[in-house]
Amino acid sequence: MDGFDAERAAWIITAAYALTLPLLALAWRGSAPGRERIFWSLALLGVLALALNKQLDLQTQLTAFGRQMARDGGWYAARREVQRLFIIGLAAGMAVVALGLGWMARRLGGPVWVTLAGLLLLGGFVLLRAASFHHVDRLLRSGLLGTRAWVVIELAGIAVVLAGSGWAAWRARRAPTPSP
Repeated sequence: MDGFDAERAAWIITAAYALTLPLLALAWRGSAPGRERIFWSLALLGVLALALNKQLDLQTQLTAFGRQMARDGGWYAARREVQRLFIIGLAAGMAVVALGLGWMARRLGGPVWVTLAGLLLLGGFVLLRAASFHHVDRLLRSGLLGTRAWVVIELAGIAVVLAGSGWAAWRARRAPTPSP
């Protein structure tokens, strides 16, 4: 674990997100108009946002901005309560999105559900990282499968999304084309 390279891990994760994007696009292209197409659009946008964030590190910039606002506003001593409320709001927002996606996915096929499971895993991971309580950080930085736990968790979520979108792309490709 001494030789862990966070920058290399971030690039590997970004590449995994990038490999997932074409399959999500193919799943979108092969989907029926309506709820399924909306699902694949949202999945594609969500994974694209996560890929961009992995390289732009927007959460670090948001944290620095919040810290500066707290100092400038004179409420730095109360920042823990603001952080707690932020995490509660983020968790509530993610729960609403998860329920909405679950409702949207009802009666859709297996590829959608597999992809949704991966997206939920990634959403839970994002929430854990945002919470970043000391004991959670220690857990995420611990060793797992020869690397840091956070790398394994994020790559697992991406792999599940990749499997679901690949399945959908494969099904769309095998579907008979309507005759003219």
